[in-house]
Amino acid sequence: MTTSSQSDHGDGIVVAIDIGGTKTALMVWDRQTETVLAEEAVPTPTEIGPHEFVNGLAEEIHAVIVRAGHDAAEVIGIGVAVPGLVDAAEGKVLLAGNLAGWVDVPLRAWLAEHFPVAIAVEHDANAAALGEQWRGAARGEHDFVFVALGTGIGAGVMLNGQLYRGAHHAAGEVGNFVVGREFLGEERNGQGNLAQLIGGRTLRQRAAEATGEEISAADAIASNEKELEPIASDVIDYLAMSVVAIASLLDPPLIVIGGGTAEAGDDLFGPVRDRVAPELAQPTRIVHAELGSEAQLYGAVFSAIVCAEEGAGCAASAL
Repeated sequence: MTTSSQSDHGDGIVVAIDIGGTKTALMVWDRQTETVLAEEAVPTPTEIGPHEFVNGLAEEIHAVIVRAGHDAAEVIGIGVAVPGLVDAAEGKVLLAGNLAGWVDVPLRAWLAEHFPVAIAVEHDANAAALGEQWRGAARGEHDFVFVALGTGIGAGVMLNGQLYRGAHHAAGEVGNFVVGREFLGEERNGQGNLAQLIGGRTLRQRAAEATGEEISAADAIASNEKELEPIASDVIDYLAMSVVAIASLLDPPLIVIGGGTAEAGDDLFGPVRDRVAPELAQPTRIVHAELGSEAQLYGAVFSAIVCAEEGAGCAASAL
């Protein structure tokens, strides 16, 4: 689709939401000027039930629309990026491990009770892949993988110009990678092995135990403090192993890495590239997401625009 042209639904505004494991970000996008009108972030209430969560989210959506200087009547679409397994065509969250009680949640239908507009629901890493393809590091690419390093670990897989979702909507769950035989069969409290080892919460906890201070995962990796070196070493090695596995299976020309942990920048990307290069028969470019923490939001905007133009039951797959 051509997102720069005016749609038949008028110019209006789009609301994008990225539900993360620790915070939920919202963005209001102006369809005509293609600019961001307002953004905000609120803590994610992970322990409340999904219906109560959606009711609270609807209030936050109304509030950010008002802050953008508009009203709900001008909304043409809403896009939501969710951590976990998502049936995008049905607008249903099948399972969101970091959110209590989120099993078979009809998120599109529940939000539609508050906003009777086109609503797109997407796996967060898939949304980030769409965002980076639309406005970021993967522009013009038909084959690439987006790897999200955050509270959890996930990937959006773009093959032949289309998102690959898998037979059970579980493609890209790289947080389930088992990165050593010693980890096979371990009880991990519902987490995948890779996610348990280098997920954001684990890294922040390890950094706090090592220094007695609250330190972000990215800052822990970029730090020169000796007590944090084992954390950086683990992230670099386990991420490199994962990139080798992804590249060996799919042979993508590009792997885009984003999420909060990726903000460590060259302190992460340089060593990962060095470890990956000797392992691959053919090179794969490894780049930092251009949109940073907003990749999911831009992908949610894109998905909502597609839904507004194509109608209910849509699931954006590519440009």
